[in-house]
Amino acid sequence: MTALIVFILTFAFFCQSLFGFGGGLISIPILSLFMPVQNAVTLASVFQISMGFLILRTYKDTGWKHIRALLPMTVIGVGLGIALLKYLNGDIIRLALAGYILLHLARTHTKFDPLGRIIKAGGAHLAGFLGGTMNAMIGGGGPAFILYLKDKASNPSEFRANITAILFLSNIPRLAGTLGTGLMTWDIFTTAMIVYPFYLGALVLGQKLHKKIPQKRFFTAIEVLLAFTALSLTLKALL
Repeated sequence: MTALIVFILTFAFFCQSLFGFGGGLISIPILSLFMPVQNAVTLASVFQISMGFLILRTYKDTGWKHIRALLPMTVIGVGLGIALLKYLNGDIIRLALAGYILLHLARTHTKFDPLGRIIKAGGAHLAGFLGGTMNAMIGGGGPAFILYLKDKASNPSEFRANITAILFLSNIPRLAGTLGTGLMTWDIFTTAMIVYPFYLGALVLGQKLHKKIPQKRFFTAIEVLLAFTALSLTLKALL
């Protein structure tokens, strides 16, 4: 099982390094097929939190007024997300993960984007609350933050810096919550430490191969994998 966990997380964060996203989106649903979903979310959070240290490189580009607008409700959302992760039945969270994947695929390929309309209507407070909740509950708060911040940045560097900052800051109370509620166990932590060297290697390899891999084909293969994973999660939850 440990070898499988190492492979899944290494592959997922290789994709994160290659595309700029996908570490949690890929790893958490697949891990949830083989282990309790609470453990999968908590394990992946170690590596998602580590990605946030990129803030040290992007700090000067960050539009902090937008981050300050998001942050209060983000923290409240994280508290709710941790509680849902702790106390909801695992199969309900698996169905939420499957729905999250399908909404991501629909938004990518169609004009169906209910989350985008909700964020546009609700502004920073709702974006922060939804992003914080989803980040803590299923490791997937990125889309809510992205939909709010995409029109706030003056250039791509500021946009990337803003996303890095809000994800990092939302992961601080998330980490505290997993520790305080007992979601982060010693076994999960030691497993994460076993994976960590492979995770670092995946980040380096992804950066080196960024321009050499035909990204469109690789991305299509990832989307097929995600669709299959969503179906598998649904069947596992319902059967």
